[in-house]
Amino acid sequence: MSIAPRQRAAVGAGLRTFLRKPMNVVLLVVLPPAVLFMYELAVDPISAAPGIDLTPGAADLGGALFATAFLAGLLGVFQVVGTAQSDRRLVVCGYRPAEVLLARLLTVLIAGGLVAAITFVTFWLRTDVTPERPLVAFGALLGAALVYALVGVCLGALLGRELEGSLVLVFLADIDSFGSIGVVPTESAVIEYFPLATPHDMLHAAVYDGTVSGGEVLTVLGYAAALGVLAVALVIYGGDLT
Repeated sequence: MSIAPRQRAAVGAGLRTFLRKPMNVVLLVVLPPAVLFMYELAVDPISAAPGIDLTPGAADLGGALFATAFLAGLLGVFQVVGTAQSDRRLVVCGYRPAEVLLARLLTVLIAGGLVAAITFVTFWLRTDVTPERPLVAFGALLGAALVYALVGVCLGALLGRELEGSLVLVFLADIDSFGSIGVVPTESAVIEYFPLATPHDMLHAAVYDGTVSGGEVLTVLGYAAALGVLAVALVIYGGDLT
């Protein structure tokens, strides 16, 4: 069997395994609207606090980013930790470790894309915000999903346990989304380098201005490329496929 059919078979097996688990289906379908709703409930009281100056619709944008990032990252953690044994069986059956690793990453990214799509539809239907450029707004959420899916892979490979990886992920995504919409008042430029900073700028511009710069797209892709290299290194270092 040539490389392409082998990869399709491995990715297909990973997706089937993923969709057979009821918890994963719940993560994809039920949690995006629930997370959006809870995020807005959390941000509304904070927005009235002294020193907090949020733009109109900030809670909606932040909720969409948080839901996308957290759920895509969570799926990344679950895929890395939960499929380690099945990946080893594929290696025993004749797959090269590089093929299995690529299939794992592709499965995570496809699942992240599904999360972004479902969150975008939920964001559009249940909020009062109508994007000026819907496809660009979806692209911003897709960028957030891509970045955080790889963050989840890194955490899963580094920590090796779903609970610990999930706790670190929710803390990171929470701080990141709050910082991106201005809930965390700071003059530090460090927050501009957080994973969701550029996707937030892209989403805000797509929703209200209809313009997104090529530099922002390149920043997200560069962030994802760096995380992809780190994820591969951590999986190899962890010896999951040996």
